[in-house]
Amino acid sequence: MRLGFCPPPNRQALLDYALRLKGFYSFIELPAWAWEELAPAIPELRAMGYELTLHARFEDLNLGTSLGEIREASIKVLLEDFERAASYGFVLVNVHAGSLPWLDDPPPGLSPEHERLRGHMARMRAAAFDRALDAMARLADQARRLGLRLTLENLAMPQEYPRSPEEMARFLAIDHLEFCLDVGHARIAAQPLTSFQHALGARLTHAHVHDNDGHFDLHLAPSPQLFASLRGLTALVELPPRSVAEYLEVALQLGRDGLEAH
Repeated sequence: MRLGFCPPPNRQALLDYALRLKGFYSFIELPAWAWEELAPAIPELRAMGYELTLHARFEDLNLGTSLGEIREASIKVLLEDFERAASYGFVLVNVHAGSLPWLDDPPPGLSPEHERLRGHMARMRAAAFDRALDAMARLADQARRLGLRLTLENLAMPQEYPRSPEEMARFLAIDHLEFCLDVGHARIAAQPLTSFQHALGARLTHAHVHDNDGHFDLHLAPSPQLFASLRGLTALVELPPRSVAEYLEVALQLGRDGLEAH
């Protein structure tokens, strides 16, 4: 298993993490929202032997919005991230699709009024999906032209998409698109990991691995058991920059359990 880490958004801290984790991790997923701060460290990271992937920007972006100007602006921002990644020889870019501008999510069976609200939500979601599929196809085509692998990540909250294996599978129609299984998001969405694997097959190639309480996206250190079903995927350990020792302990635990970091 090829293991990666998500660095703190500070150049010197990134280099400190990279030095401490060398030999335990083989790639680093840089956050595009900290590009100006972290890009000067890229030559040093390469000299240490790391491959680089990029998590594209996602805050305030929405590929499925009904507002065409916002959708086009979102695509423009992501294409800027693609161009940067390609110019520096990154191997992969990971993206989000978007979310609905609506937070209500009543469970079924409460009342006719609740069912009408659920129906409205379903129609909004279907329309957003159609727009997101079209936008993602454009992005995948440009990623192909730039020589980048592109992965789409499952999201956690009811208003976000794609959230379930079935929703992820709708994007299988897009050529040159791979998939990232975010383990923590799947737990919040109460979706079994094996369901994503069955739905996406060989197109599921990347993983973001972290843990939580099933309700909030806490990005806690994952146990070795979370990695057991992810063999064959590149696995990003996605933790906040609490401590480099936390990343080191994850890798050491994997080694003790017989899972290799490379």
